[in-house]
Amino acid sequence: MGYKLSLFNPSKYVGEEFKKEYQSSTHDPFTQADRETFLIGMMKVNFLKRLESSVKSFEITMGAPSRRSRASRRRSACSKATLRIAGANEFELDLGDSPDDEDIEEAQLVGGKFKYRLEHLELDYGKNWLKDLKKDKDQLTILLNAAQNVTPETDAKLKDLKQLIAAKVAKPTINKLGQSNKKVLVFTAFADTATYLYDSLVQWARKDLGIHVALVCGGGDTRTTFGDRAFNQILTNFSPRSKNRGKIPAMNQESEIDLLIATDCISEGQNLQDCDYLVNYDIHWNPVRIIQRFGRIDRIGSASRTVQLVNFWPTEDLNKYINLKNRVEARMALVDIAATFEDNILQSAEIEDLISEDLRYRGQATAQAQGRGSGS
Repeated sequence: MGYKLSLFNPSKYVGEEFKKEYQSSTHDPFTQADRETFLIGMMKVNFLKRLESSVKSFEITMGAPSRRSRASRRRSACSKATLRIAGANEFELDLGDSPDDEDIEEAQLVGGKFKYRLEHLELDYGKNWLKDLKKDKDQLTILLNAAQNVTPETDAKLKDLKQLIAAKVAKPTINKLGQSNKKVLVFTAFADTATYLYDSLVQWARKDLGIHVALVCGGGDTRTTFGDRAFNQILTNFSPRSKNRGKIPAMNQESEIDLLIATDCISEGQNLQDCDYLVNYDIHWNPVRIIQRFGRIDRIGSASRTVQLVNFWPTEDLNKYINLKNRVEARMALVDIAATFEDNILQSAEIEDLISEDLRYRGQATAQAQGRGSGS
């Protein structure tokens, strides 16, 4: 990422004669500059994770900081960080709380409000904050325009998903009861992506495939082409056998939902084993979430002969930046070994290499944090 996100790094532009006024407590191992640098690093990674999820999610994220460069109150869509005018010549940098992303949450642990005075910043000479803000805005605008040029009709990843869904509907599996099964459960980590998928697929699924579709996101955002849009009603219509819909006469028994698009708000505690086909449209960094997702359909008592999991991994170039595939597979291997005492996910050599890489990554991160702490 070529831009600096200077909006969230005002400490870099404090004049030398004022720096002491912005130093943290001597008992605090992190300086304010450390906090801002850590936050910016996590924000950039989150941008890439949203790009890995969907172009639409990335577009929404790119649009937010570009707009905030002109606003008096600026809030980051991916970090909850806020830059707020606090007085005639003051503003506050608030690293916020309740972030949507777990990596950003780590940055919040060393966050908090920090007030700056405008006359203490180098605005017109040397390290020019306003000039860098303009550069960031221009680069963010380029990325935003590129993302906006991708439509559902030209979205290659969405096209691949449609092919998977169409193939499942055209050739449904047959369960142990001799019934055909067209059901597909699509998981994504981001509500923006889930909404984009629903909006892009709903008419196609109804008209071309003849199936009903539903969307379930956190915060009560639910939609469906069949039945009531209430959370429990959607899940019951998607998995009527496992949820005993037949014993609820008030519900419509004549049809059901075959395509469910959801975030991780349903990754725990739901019996959806009427479905035997799950698609991870993006990969959550926490492997436990992936296991929880698959656990919705891989359950005791399922009538399915087999269950299938399909993963959309990041492209090779993107994975170089976020190292998602190796990190998740390494942690999945550790989870599997701890649970079964066997290396039945990957071959032993593969497990050893992945775990070593993950531990090396964690060691480097720890050393960097310790170096920042001892130097403050």
